[in-house]
Amino acid sequence: MKSPFIACVVFSDYPIKTMAYQRFLSGLGEKCVYSFRSIDLDFTELSRARLVICDMNIMKEFEEAALSKLERTFHTANILFLEEDHSDMRVKFSNQRDICRLGKLAEINVIHSTLKELLLQTNRKPKKNPRHRDAQIEQT
Repeated sequence: MKSPFIACVVFSDYPIKTMAYQRFLSGLGEKCVYSFRSIDLDFTELSRARLVICDMNIMKEFEEAALSKLERTFHTANILFLEEDHSDMRVKFSNQRDICRLGKLAEINVIHSTLKELLLQTNRKPKKNPRHRDAQIEQT
């Protein structure tokens, strides 16, 4: 039986970055990667994606709203959201998924290892005693 989840959705406004993400994920065995240049479309058919990557030029003051839209649209997906002008990582564990906010100034190996871990997490079976849906933990 096939999984009801789509492998990955990539949002990037640079074609070369999009191709790099597709190639990287393909190298990890993912065959189905959807790519878009905007988050302002209707993604209802893709809402069950298991991994979402957002690497776009979004002004700092709009990053929170963009991430919030992705969280609502892809309610079960692990999310890697790249932010401008820093190299820190913040991770929020919520509703059996991970949401990583990583600065674009981070080293490429940090981005790659984070993507690998998020993808591994999507392949693991859910725990038998999940946290309450409203329970959230945030680490910095």
